[in-house]
Amino acid sequence: MLKSIVCGDSTQVLTKFPDSFVDLVITSPPYNAGHDYDIYDDNVELENYYDMLSSCFKEVFRVLKDDGKVCINVPFAIKNMKTKKVHFLATQIASIVNDIGFKDFEMITWHKGKSINHFQGNNTAWGSWKSPSCPNCRPMCEAVMVFYKNEKSHKGLKEDIDITSEEFKEYTKNSWYIIENDVLYEDIICESNTAKKNIHPAPYPLELIERLIKLYSYKNDVILDPFNGIGTTTHAACNLSRQFIGIDLSEKYCDIAIDRIKTYHPNLFIYNDEFKGLVNSDLNEKTLNHFFPYKESFNPNILKYLENSKKKSILDPFSGTGSSFMSNLTNDAICYAFDTNPLSIEIIKAKLIKLDVNSYKEITNLVNSFNVNNINKYAFPEWDPYCKYANKEKYDIVQSFINYFCNLDEKSYRFIKYLVISNLQEIFDYKRDGNGIKYRKSKLSIDNTIDYLKQLVIDSLSEKKKFDKSNKREINICFGSSIIENFDFNVDIAITSPPYCNMFDYLEVYKMELWTSGLISNNEQWKNYKKSAMRSNKNSNINDDDVYSNILENRILRLEEKSTDVRTIKMIKNYFYDMNSLLEKVSKVLNHSSKFYIVVGNSFYSGVSIPSDEIIAELAYNHNFKVNKLIIARKLSTSSQQQSILENSERLYLRETIIELERL
Repeated sequence: MLKSIVCGDSTQVLTKFPDSFVDLVITSPPYNAGHDYDIYDDNVELENYYDMLSSCFKEVFRVLKDDGKVCINVPFAIKNMKTKKVHFLATQIASIVNDIGFKDFEMITWHKGKSINHFQGNNTAWGSWKSPSCPNCRPMCEAVMVFYKNEKSHKGLKEDIDITSEEFKEYTKNSWYIIENDVLYEDIICESNTAKKNIHPAPYPLELIERLIKLYSYKNDVILDPFNGIGTTTHAACNLSRQFIGIDLSEKYCDIAIDRIKTYHPNLFIYNDEFKGLVNSDLNEKTLNHFFPYKESFNPNILKYLENSKKKSILDPFSGTGSSFMSNLTNDAICYAFDTNPLSIEIIKAKLIKLDVNSYKEITNLVNSFNVNNINKYAFPEWDPYCKYANKEKYDIVQSFINYFCNLDEKSYRFIKYLVISNLQEIFDYKRDGNGIKYRKSKLSIDNTIDYLKQLVIDSLSEKKKFDKSNKREINICFGSSIIENFDFNVDIAITSPPYCNMFDYLEVYKMELWTSGLISNNEQWKNYKKSAMRSNKNSNINDDDVYSNILENRILRLEEKSTDVRTIKMIKNYFYDMNSLLEKVSKVLNHSSKFYIVVGNSFYSGVSIPSDEIIAELAYNHNFKVNKLIIARKLSTSSQQQSILENSERLYLRETIIELERL
């Protein structure tokens, strides 16, 4: 079920959503009346105000299904509280949405009085008392303007209709009314607007929204409110078993909207394009990461965007090549790293362990003295396809160059070796592609290979020297699984990007580096490493481990209905079993009120989304974590095969997310 409160600018947020997946839109946009909203300026130039509405409703039009409808609640006229100017708001908004392509369907009038006295008593708007000079009318009614996109009829299943006969007869009168205190108000609805305006300046009544939902939608339809405020629309949709998305600019209002939903606690999604370039390492940026390219690492600067103070201790349970520890916020930190890929462990050490002061000069001298006379012959690794991807002369140069530094201290030798190993893709005839490697002719000639390696070391050494200048990190590295190994420490913060539940096999992608470095020397060792990894692919140790999650259970049922491969389903269950185990372990070592950030991407099988971000967030509640927010950093793509069978509603889940958990 799609149940989300999204914090952000409605127009920008909607651009992230797919076409034609919403069944019904119910909203009441700001009126530009000078109300005191939390962060929104409700008193802007009219042209800017109408431009904002136009931009938003263009996106609403795009995401709405052809047979979907839009209900817009507005006053017929509005007087700006600050400028005192009057505008016929309803007609202006109708003109805007008509220009976009919405077609007129219905106009409903409802009374927003609080009681019989408010409606029939002595209340008045004076203007000019008992004088025709300038009398003002009191705004007792508002309009709900209903539009459709392309088709008037919205078809659904009979069993998903929940409006009664009596309700249908009442709600299909375009002047609504209710019975309150046994008094019948004909021709108009006397809705009690009891929401506290000190929380939100312009709430509308719950019953109004419930009527619209029952009249224009079926159970399980997707309801959208792009100006959700404190969540009346999403509250009503949740109560009536609809899916929903509520968007609002104010994080405060979004939090209130979440609290109003009693039967389900949705996740607070925040769209933030700042993180688009941070969830993957920017290899064009001349940092130490540039010289140790690792496709799946995130940008070290991500921590600066998430936190604003230095950390004494930090944990990354899927450390990869150590990007989590490279921010200047961790210069003096105790760093705890876990990984099952031996290549990752060696690269972490190469990057993060500080070199001795004299090492830079020694390395530089050796680089300058290396030449063709130092090249020896070496046998290829015992992996039959190796010769397909590596030129023998280049291979001899690479091994000779690495071994030329073997008499240096261990830290310096490691730095040179794994610097070269990390850049083999530039030298040999392959590229990392998808879930493995493919043949690709290297642009680097044999004659230029020595020059390339020498320049690589000189350039990277300069960056390493800058990094080491403030490097006082204490590095604690465990070559093993964070799911299995014991944690005997406490930390101020945890951040990680686990393998995604997408069949991606990191050992397959880096097999050239692993075999060339000697970290893998035989097939039995290769198989054992595969079995020890996070169970995100079918090469790992798949069994019947399972963990309960409402969201996961729903997706598994759908996969079974589509006759998805049993081993794939087991792998998915195993993956979240492992993630649940990790959440439990991190919860025990993370200090109270400290944060745990998880960067994760969603996956798709048989046209069904596996929303890892929502499932992990759901599991976190069981382990003393509060889910602060889920930051949607960027859209993801999936295979062309999956794209062709994805329903529009499933495309919502094509995203990479940063989950922010807080230890209670």
